[in-house]
Amino acid sequence: MQRKTSPAPKAAPSPRRTPPRKAKPRLAEKLAATQHMLQALTQAHAEFIVWGEHRALLQRLLALALELTQSELGFISEVVSSPGNASSLRPHAIFPLDWTGALHGYRVSHPPTPDSPASASALFEAVLTADEPRWLEAPTRILVEGNPASSIPALSHFLVLPFAVADKPVGRVVLANRPGGYDAEIIEFLQPLLTTCGTLLHAWRNDEHHRRSEQALQVQQQQVKKLALVAARTHNAVIITNAAGVIEWVNEGFTRITGYTLEDAVNREPGELLYGPDTDPAVTGAIRQALLRGEGSTAEMLNYRKDGQPYWNHADIQPVRDEHGRLVQFVSIENDVSARRHLEQQLARSEERLRLALESTEDGLWDLDLTTGHLTVSPRWMSMLGVGDDGSGETTYRHWREHLCHPEDLAEAERRMAEHLTGRTPMYEFEHRMRHRDGREIWVLSRGKAVSYTSDGQPLRVVGTNSNITSRKQAEERLRAFIRAIPDMIFRMKADGTLMDFKPATNVSAALPPDEFIGHKVYELPALKNIFEPTRLAIAQLLQGSPLEIYEYPMETAEGLLYFEARLVHSGVDEVTSIVRNITERKIAEEHQRRQSERLSEQVSHITRELEARQAQLIQSEKLASLGQMAASIAHELNNPVGYVSSNVSTLASYAALSRRLLELYQEVEKALGTPPPAPVARLLEEILTLREQEHLGEHLMDLDEVLADTREGLARIREFVLNLKTFVREESDVPQLADINKGLRMTLRMLRHEFKDRCDVICDFAPLPLLRCFPTQLNQVFMNLLLNAVQAIEQRGQIYVTVQQEETDIVVRIRDTGRGMDAKTRARIFTPFFTTKPAGQGTGLGLTICDTIIRRHQGRIEVQSEPGQGTTFTVRLPLFDDEDEEPLH
Repeated sequence: MQRKTSPAPKAAPSPRRTPPRKAKPRLAEKLAATQHMLQALTQAHAEFIVWGEHRALLQRLLALALELTQSELGFISEVVSSPGNASSLRPHAIFPLDWTGALHGYRVSHPPTPDSPASASALFEAVLTADEPRWLEAPTRILVEGNPASSIPALSHFLVLPFAVADKPVGRVVLANRPGGYDAEIIEFLQPLLTTCGTLLHAWRNDEHHRRSEQALQVQQQQVKKLALVAARTHNAVIITNAAGVIEWVNEGFTRITGYTLEDAVNREPGELLYGPDTDPAVTGAIRQALLRGEGSTAEMLNYRKDGQPYWNHADIQPVRDEHGRLVQFVSIENDVSARRHLEQQLARSEERLRLALESTEDGLWDLDLTTGHLTVSPRWMSMLGVGDDGSGETTYRHWREHLCHPEDLAEAERRMAEHLTGRTPMYEFEHRMRHRDGREIWVLSRGKAVSYTSDGQPLRVVGTNSNITSRKQAEERLRAFIRAIPDMIFRMKADGTLMDFKPATNVSAALPPDEFIGHKVYELPALKNIFEPTRLAIAQLLQGSPLEIYEYPMETAEGLLYFEARLVHSGVDEVTSIVRNITERKIAEEHQRRQSERLSEQVSHITRELEARQAQLIQSEKLASLGQMAASIAHELNNPVGYVSSNVSTLASYAALSRRLLELYQEVEKALGTPPPAPVARLLEEILTLREQEHLGEHLMDLDEVLADTREGLARIREFVLNLKTFVREESDVPQLADINKGLRMTLRMLRHEFKDRCDVICDFAPLPLLRCFPTQLNQVFMNLLLNAVQAIEQRGQIYVTVQQEETDIVVRIRDTGRGMDAKTRARIFTPFFTTKPAGQGTGLGLTICDTIIRRHQGRIEVQSEPGQGTTFTVRLPLFDDEDEEPLH
């Protein structure tokens, strides 16, 4: 792996001068050292020629160099060039061996800078980039890769000696920690050793190259033999192509897998036969590039058989070269791995489900090695304790025992673990407290099981989970506090009535002491005999799926007769819970409330009757108030017929006087008449004749019939008007009756005829209607009020349109005027009691309110549409009812 280089360390100052020695002893030592080195080098050359093994020789030469230079440590490394102009060290001899981790694979791609610090990486980069001998002072400590606990001893002096063969760099000899440091004399002294190292490495490289070539040729020959054997006997598919990738031969396995015969495949490319729409182009592209480079390739891809069915294919493609290294063929061995891929996909899905399940759960995993006490835990297990997800921290049983488990729970935890490990329990399970990193306590449910044993049955390993149940424990504690705060008695019992647990009430004592009924069936306790049957029925209903059963019962106690309410719920398999509450005060309150309710009901009935009577009086008063507004119409309707009746009566009186005078004359004639008539009779007859002619008695007698007819008609009109008036103002009974709405409207219009005469024209459109069961006089009052409002809304002469028709099951009456209209604020309040737009003293403000009340009494509705200056339309909808479905009016 290529690493970035750091600047090389600065060159150390010149070595210290040592005290002068005697010349002869020093020269003798140097000569002896030189002879010793030359002998060793000569022997090394001879042994390499005989044995060809260079590493042991280089290790000996390194030991020789350390001995002759009195250095503490060093190494001999080959400089290896790799693609990208990066260089790396390949150690062949090293002392001490701890240096191996620091040197292995170290490489550099650029030289260090002269002023870089004396770091470990800089020292090795200096080794790689040294083109000539260098001695350095490098006070540093080099950590060994992969083992932070170990390191190279601190370096005080550092010597780099490059060596080359035929001007090509071959390697480096590095020595360190020589007392007094290194100088040019030592470098010159070691030159023969450097030459020998270069010769040995160069010779080894040549031998290695030849050996690898021979091995490659042998491997290739063996592969060809194996391929030939496989091609003849294997069930896999075998494809042989030329160097251009065109098929020359396929075996029977290829035909069995793909369906293509040898004749189908020859002179075609494999991709032409096998690739399909879902074949990964990235895989096929990588194969194509490898073949173009003349290299082998291994891949799995989705291929297609001759019938179009897809299958997963594993292809191992290898080049075949001749003795001169020229590419001549490719051999591909292919296998249908669809079944394996299917299993892998299933396994991947299972692993994904397991991963998701583990991620979604709050459980932490632990694995205890019983022989070493090593406790391996998951990050989730650690995070429960606030350590973090990196899994850092103590992971030993001793640490768990002394620092994590709560001391009050430790003994029980170890007891339960011992029971499981000795086979007395099928698994270890215990709820206990653990210490969080922040000092608080958390509750965990720990479950475990021994999964590995020795040959004699002794457990070796226990695997388990920790579930954080702190929230549940807190909830349980809150629940216990909540239950303690409940004043009621709580019983827990089996489906057969056996009482298992009990919480006493705070406001009443139990009928029996707990030790006399816990463990007994409720049906066996005489003191509770009055609840036997309701309890049995309630439990039976719960077992059949009822969510809650409630019953009440009285009981004689030391405090007197008390009333209780029992609420039973299904609380477990074959178990119910009963909450018993003292409801004596509630019963007393309910009885008091019942009596109070009866009294209130009587009062409400009385007040309702009074309100209904007053409502009837109010309607009648409004009706009379409407009649007050009709006073002018009533006077006009009565004055007209009374006027001409009075005139006719006067005429009849004069006629009667003439008739009486005539009769008197005739009587005198009768008295004086004789035979022949005497002169007086003749005179009277003449006088009668003259009077008849002067007074036009004949014409009077002729007009008398017409006068009498007019008199009868006027009297009839008076009688009709009075009858209508009586009908309108009379108080109606509470029994509805069938009525003709059109007839009632016409009568109301006739009564208002005088109101309409000088103000508006009334246009009527009455459709035939069925009879409506209603209160007719009340509806006439509604129509009277709406028509009067319409007349009063017309400031100048206008029109009123009255339309009556049946729409589905409703009778609809619309009264529309062309008056001044209303704004939205007025429309919203017109049915509000005592609201009026008329001047003070001209309206009660109850007319439309009573109209709305009457229509609602008929189960109908009244609607209004109006805009300022656009007139107003009141719509009254009255429902029709079939006789059998008719709803009562009230």
